[in-house]
Amino acid sequence: MNKKKICWITPDCFIDCDLNYYNMHEILKHYDIHWIVLFSRNNRFKESDFERIKKDNDNLTIEFLYFKLRMRNPMNIGTYIRLGKAIMNQEPDIIYMNSSVSLWELPVFYSLPMEHYIQTAHQGEVHVGMKYKKLLNVLRRLVYSRVRYVNMFSKSQAELFQKRFPNSRVFKIPLALKDFGVPSIEKTKDGIIRFLSFGTINYAKNIDLLIDAACVLYDKGYRNFRVSINGMCKDWSFYQSRIKYPEIFDIDIRSIDNSEIANLFVSADYFVQPYRVVSQSGPTKIAFNYNLPIIASYLPGFSDEILENVNGYLFEPGNINDLVRVMASAIDTYTRDYSKLKASMAEHTERYYSAEKIASQYIDMFDEVLCR
Repeated sequence: MNKKKICWITPDCFIDCDLNYYNMHEILKHYDIHWIVLFSRNNRFKESDFERIKKDNDNLTIEFLYFKLRMRNPMNIGTYIRLGKAIMNQEPDIIYMNSSVSLWELPVFYSLPMEHYIQTAHQGEVHVGMKYKKLLNVLRRLVYSRVRYVNMFSKSQAELFQKRFPNSRVFKIPLALKDFGVPSIEKTKDGIIRFLSFGTINYAKNIDLLIDAACVLYDKGYRNFRVSINGMCKDWSFYQSRIKYPEIFDIDIRSIDNSEIANLFVSADYFVQPYRVVSQSGPTKIAFNYNLPIIASYLPGFSDEILENVNGYLFEPGNINDLVRVMASAIDTYTRDYSKLKASMAEHTERYYSAEKIASQYIDMFDEVLCR
């Protein structure tokens, strides 16, 4: 019996949402997939990253489209037209678009059949501080008022979205675990507790709060800890100026290559996310994958998935004293509680985020859309 075909579209910025070998492998047992991958000018991923999943699944075909200009550039309209033609050439039973529709993509979007079309939404609303907020709100109305089926990755964001688009059928499927391979190192056992920060550094990530909290810990007499900060930053001088004690910080300000991520996560004891705002976090799923407990702001995007004393700890957003309290407690109780925390985290991740669990939700979504 021939399987139904999905045309699955993913831009470079969301590849780590979809490129989970085991999740995709399970879905391919039920559906044929033609995967169109959109590489940006400075793409993080490479065609070779898809070789294993392609080699092991005969019913998966992958097509790569390259944008030579910034994706916001109107000169990309030709590439978007090629995208539309590539989708229609497949004559798919389902179109799954894991992409934020840009202004220049709108004509292509409006040319696609909507009957079995699923559009993702990564935020329930346009966040405060986002650039071009008015334009983004207009684009969202133009897109989601036309889309019948929407897939989201966070319960709290789905609730926000549903208030604004009550006629949409909203599916809620957690982001799959993000696997960046097997680490090539083992964690150093030297009595030092390591707090990791990873990802692009900007206002929303609130890394200055982590720096300030680390300095307060040092002032309180703590010496057996380090804070590792890794990622791109356009204004690092602002954060650098807050570092009172360089000896407790390991700093690597650059674009971290995918091949380095596994070692970063296995070398740490806690992953710290002191964000001001969050929809859902991709790096959280890296921490889940490498069984690294998390310390995060008590925001809906985190509290949906980070459970106190199960896979991490939460603190009051923006409250330096509360972050200091949690970090100090993590250090003080490390010998007694850390192994138990890791064990409960591993059990929780297996129960709720296994490839079979996540893939079954995608399969149920596709089955439902086809039946309507």
